[in-house]
Amino acid sequence: MTDADAFLRLAFAQAPAAEANSAIARTREEQGDLKSYELLLPAENPRAFLLDRALPKLVDYLESVGAKLPGCGGVFLSVFSGDTLHFIHARDALQLLSEWSGLSLAELKRRYGPR
Repeated sequence: MTDADAFLRLAFAQAPAAEANSAIARTREEQGDLKSYELLLPAENPRAFLLDRALPKLVDYLESVGAKLPGCGGVFLSVFSGDTLHFIHARDALQLLSEWSGLSLAELKRRYGPR
């Protein structure tokens, strides 16, 4: 299984990327989650992108909006990959990225959370 596959299999739902606006709105309503954090997963080196670029910004965002680690309540990720939009609970994404980075959630919060 590729890194992209491992990350995207965390998705609780999918939709065509061309229907992103309506799909995100529908998912917000269905999940009761108020915020969608959007990112584009590159085809090349997705693990490096997720750990080096996306993870620090995601942790800072989650902590800043009150979606505190480890639960990250109220936020799901809307991940564009190819022509598909994948919806992933922030807590599930953070758990996998924590494992990949070798850092605990507490360490991620310390390193990347708001100062």
